[in-house]
Amino acid sequence: MTPMIDVVFLLLIFFVCASIGQIRESHLPTPLAAAGSVEVTNPVDTPPPLGRFWISLERSADGVTIATLNERQFRDWNLLRTVLRELASAAADFPVILDIAPQVPAGDVIDIYDTCRAANFDTIQFATASK
Repeated sequence: MTPMIDVVFLLLIFFVCASIGQIRESHLPTPLAAAGSVEVTNPVDTPPPLGRFWISLERSADGVTIATLNERQFRDWNLLRTVLRELASAAADFPVILDIAPQVPAGDVIDIYDTCRAANFDTIQFATASK
């Protein structure tokens, strides 16, 4: 009995020590439905938003990520941040849709997502198909 208690305490110490260095991933929330809680209900009629901000990220031939915000191209990320802050102060309830090309690095995607969150947009979505 004593060796089994020792093994249990060693495993407990191991798992506690192994979990201390973990970084919490709470910046990109993903709400999931609980198991077995899917119910078919009549959808609530919500009015569609009056507008939206569509941001496309593409990689140029020289390896620079180019952002296109509603048909206006930005190579300067600081200018894009300024424009997004101004748009959020005027219309924070408009959804922001991010259309990401496959060649764009993940760091640029996170940077533009964080910029939209910092500008206080209410809704930030990812496009699943090209427009």
